[in-house]
Amino acid sequence: MKFWRKLHKWIACLIGIQILLWISGGVVMSAFPIENVRGKHLLLPTLKQNLKKPVVTNDISLSKWQSLSWKLSQNNWVLEAVNIEGQTYWLNPSTGKPAPYLTQANILALAESRHAKGAKAKTVINLKTIPFEVRHLNLPMYQVNFDDWIHTSFYINPQSGKIVSVRSDIWRLYDFFWMLHIMDYQDREDFNHPLLIGAAGLSLLFTLTGLILVYFSVLKPWYAKLKYRKRF
Repeated sequence: MKFWRKLHKWIACLIGIQILLWISGGVVMSAFPIENVRGKHLLLPTLKQNLKKPVVTNDISLSKWQSLSWKLSQNNWVLEAVNIEGQTYWLNPSTGKPAPYLTQANILALAESRHAKGAKAKTVINLKTIPFEVRHLNLPMYQVNFDDWIHTSFYINPQSGKIVSVRSDIWRLYDFFWMLHIMDYQDREDFNHPLLIGAAGLSLLFTLTGLILVYFSVLKPWYAKLKYRKRF
């Protein structure tokens, strides 16, 4: 048993902190519903408006696009056009050209009208670079930051007026523990890298040695005591 105790102790020194982080991350990630992490509870649904769709120009080549769909942007219709490569563009249906950008005032009004808690925007930023927390998005993009207690940010496409992402301190906390959980401290996406696989293997060995110690220190003495009592 001395060998197993020593092995268990040394593995604990190597992997104990990471196991604690895994457990902490599990608590955090199970405590928040994923809809709240994604900020769905902070968004009011868009109001349906009976606006007549304009006539679509013949200059829009159907062969160029994988799909075309109508979207309402601040009381104006635009076309969401997805090309063969899966890239999305926003077109003015009457001209076939890129849809005009909403003004900063339009973006502000749109964001405040969609915040479910009625928070006020404190900054509206026309982004020049994409923040890490929405690294999957592309420019052009506006960031609207609110004065609520969880520091909500709406990310809005200025051509479509679509709120493409919602971030808050709930998401940021979740993302931090996700990073610790998968041990990808750079991109926070890769959960098949050698560091994580090695740590998982050590954790398995730590658990197995723990079970062996339970056998030697608890189960085996209990069984011996039971056998002794049966002799009398």
